[in-house]
Amino acid sequence: MITFAKINASYGNEIHVEGSVPADIQWMPSGEHTINASKDGKPTKLKVTVTEDIIGSLNKSLEEIKAQGFDTYIDFNHSDENASGWVQGFFWGGDDPETGGIRAKVKWSAEGAEALKGGSYKRFSPTFLTDAKGKVIGTTPNAGGLVNRPAFREIAAVMAAKDISTTDLRFVSASQLPTESNAKTKEPKMSEDEKKKMDKLEAENKELREAMDKLKAKYKATEDESEKMKKEAKDRSINDLVDAAVTSGKLNAKDEKAIESLKAIAASDMENAKTFIESMPSQVNAKVAELTGRITPNNPDQITAKNPKDLMFAAVSEIRAKNPALSGEDAFRLARESQPDVFKA
Repeated sequence: MITFAKINASYGNEIHVEGSVPADIQWMPSGEHTINASKDGKPTKLKVTVTEDIIGSLNKSLEEIKAQGFDTYIDFNHSDENASGWVQGFFWGGDDPETGGIRAKVKWSAEGAEALKGGSYKRFSPTFLTDAKGKVIGTTPNAGGLVNRPAFREIAAVMAAKDISTTDLRFVSASQLPTESNAKTKEPKMSEDEKKKMDKLEAENKELREAMDKLKAKYKATEDESEKMKKEAKDRSINDLVDAAVTSGKLNAKDEKAIESLKAIAASDMENAKTFIESMPSQVNAKVAELTGRITPNNPDQITAKNPKDLMFAAVSEIRAKNPALSGEDAFRLARESQPDVFKA
């Protein structure tokens, strides 16, 4: 198993205040340091090598912390309460033991600035994460604290990996985490009985997935059929509407353009199409007025009278054209029922 350590360590270099608080502090001295830590509940020594290449890991860690809604800060005595300052970034200061190493740009809080200026605190203790080999891989939202206890080699607190695996490690860029191969660990070998159980579970999962896929396909087919039936029913309603308009004399059966326009209206709004048809004048009434000279609502002006027998003949011929099997008597009866105004002329 890969192990990690969260370490709070203090060191001897003082934070110098000359009139105003410094814009940056030595976060960790350069070089190799041996830290007394604990592993699996037992004391152990951990070597930490501080070099310039750690800077990238630390700044990536800051980005991860920011992305998850936190601001990286430092406190007082690792109390994790009031903030003494806010870390803005890390940079390499060189190999000098006092002015070099990893340095942190800090925006001090009023309380932190007052503590430094008044001399209440003179030193700093960083908080950082290491892998099992002591490589620094990042920091946490609390990146350290102002302290007075010196000696970087003396550890102040160490937490086992199991306590931080789901919290602090999420602030470390994935590229900084060691792989299992690097940690020289092996996956536990599965027994034959466990392998059989695993194979059985995988087979059952496969069957469930296949059954679910069949149900989805069946549901899709049902939906498609339902949509098809809805479309056919709508088409029938539209055709019935057009036929009714033709039969009532409000639409000429040969006027294809008018029929297509009515179908388009009905396809988008059936009720509006019905209202539109009701408002249309009857073409039969108009023709009666034209042929007989009768004054009708659609023919307020008297027109020269024409032979009404011609109109009756046309009405019967239209019925027989639609129904060739009808006898002349039946055709006459239907024509009279459908166009009573013509036969009253």
